[in-house]
Amino acid sequence: MSAPGDPAAPAARPLGTLAADALLLTAAVIWGSTFIAQKLATEHMGPVSFNGVRFTLGALVLLPFAIRRFRAIASPRVRRESIVGGLLAGVAMTFGSSLQQVGMHSTTASNAGFITGLYVIIVPMLGLFVGQRVGWPVWWGAVLAVVGLFFLSLYDPEGGSFAVNAGDLWVLGCAFAWSFHVQIIGWAAREADPFVISVVQFAVTGLVALAVSQALAFAMPDSEWGAREAIDLPTLRAVLGPLLFATLLSTCIAFTLQTVAQGSAPPAHAAILLSLEGVVAAIAEAACLAAGWSGLGAPFTRWKVLGCALMFAGVLLSQWRLRPPGPAADAGAPAA
Repeated sequence: MSAPGDPAAPAARPLGTLAADALLLTAAVIWGSTFIAQKLATEHMGPVSFNGVRFTLGALVLLPFAIRRFRAIASPRVRRESIVGGLLAGVAMTFGSSLQQVGMHSTTASNAGFITGLYVIIVPMLGLFVGQRVGWPVWWGAVLAVVGLFFLSLYDPEGGSFAVNAGDLWVLGCAFAWSFHVQIIGWAAREADPFVISVVQFAVTGLVALAVSQALAFAMPDSEWGAREAIDLPTLRAVLGPLLFATLLSTCIAFTLQTVAQGSAPPAHAAILLSLEGVVAAIAEAACLAAGWSGLGAPFTRWKVLGCALMFAGVLLSQWRLRPPGPAADAGAPAA
């Protein structure tokens, strides 16, 4: 990264704690609500093609702002880091968004929201491989989260047994991908321009997803998977509402808010606030079910409430005095 005294580096854009927290909370609310839009979209459109259209449109919407801001960057090093950071984040985002959207075919919005939130525990665990110290709160937080995941996703009291939901496993894989994404954003967001990073990562994710989806549609036209990935006008009309919500709010606004806030927000604040997307997803699903939208999942049971409470407690505990006071890498990340 550029040295602090580099005259060509852009001026720092620190935010106050309340301002950064407000941006992160807004992003969490948007992402939690987006799980409903993603679930609705799976009824008509393949997961890979949905992400391809969503992120490609997001890149196009922000492109004029990114070009203007890129031209205003005086430092060649910061320009380069903005592009490289966006490329690396785009690779992680491609895996995270695709695995999540695939999982949404066979899991509920609340399950997906809470399982995605496990990234706040996975991120510090990944830090072990780069020499970061991890204290006992992280390990106890991981235990609570795993027990909560059992009650939320695996336990079936009516059947007297438990079973693994394939969709939950896909979303768990997405949580690992988002964990890498947050590490990359935490590195790049300190000096690189957030709009440039956003456009580059959206473009990478969107173009890769479009290429993969159409390859599947061409190679397997008679299979259910390949047929769902084909893009046509009736399909786009059927998912127009969820697609616009995911593109404008979740992609363009929430991801950019996350990148801006991660340059200033304390790590514990960022992790806790962004993990609230799971709570929002559960509340949104319950509200939609109460309104008669029965295709979104199952209503809350006492076991799900217990699972949600344990997972949220694990998230909080994992961030308790995780790092000593002072400058540290940010540890917050997205989910939809």
